Amino acid sequence: MKLLLIDAMNLIRRIYAAQATRASDVIEQTLLLSQNAILKNIEVSKATHVSVVFDGKGPTWRHEMFAEYKAHRKPMPQDLAQALPQFGERFKALGIHCLLMEEYEADDLIATLAVKAALKGVRVTIVSTDKGFMQIASDHISLYHYFDKRILQLDDVEQTLGLKSHQLVDFLSLVGDTTNHVPGVPGIGPKTAGTLLEAYGDLDNILIHSEAIQGRAGIALIEHYRVALLARKLVSLKLDCRLDTNLQALRYGPIAIGG
Repeated sequence: MKLLLIDAMNLIRRIYAAQATRASDVIEQTLLLSQNAILKNIEVSKATHVSVVFDGKGPTWRHEMFAEYKAHRKPMPQDLAQALPQFGERFKALGIHCLLMEEYEADDLIATLAVKAALKGVRVTIVSTDKGFMQIASDHISLYHYFDKRILQLDDVEQTLGLKSHQLVDFLSLVGDTTNHVPGVPGIGPKTAGTLLEAYGDLDNILIHSEAIQGRAGIALIEHYRVALLARKLVSLKLDCRLDTNLQALRYGPIAIGG
């Protein structure tokens, strides 16, 4: 059994951006190219189960925890936002399962599905350019960068990060996540964060020993440890979303296409 999970807006928005300056009917072109990309991914991965996962519209639990979450992010173009229901309808007509739950981001839904499936021995491929998914990479969960045509297995993820995949959350907790407007500990950059994680292993151990850490990094950790703890919650993928679907509903096959 092989499960393919596609980060819908990560794929669609990039395809839209590539077409917007030269296509007269950008929505239909984006829809067609997105559809073809998904079908190609299914073919190449030999997936038996598939889900295209969309973001909900409303504020999520992260916004409730931190009002500035994703602040200043460029809004989705209005024509694309209005056309999104067409994308879901087209994919479903091809027998491709689509998932959207208003209270969750697609990332959390994908992570929950991936981890639950992997625990059952299912091979999972996540199609997305979002590096946040590296935190759940495992022997059963790999990442596929569609635009670079590159598969990232567990070892590849660790080489790319220079860290263990499970250390990504603690790394982002220290340096922040500018993509989502998540703050980090002032004065701690990637090099310092990497050095601290190499020396102490994880964020908890770093904070426990913050008084022994010399220089500005130690002072910053003592004064701003709450920032790191908040960031850790915000960058951690949720693995226990209450899903209204199961693996059986995600089954894909030629009969569905013909229907």
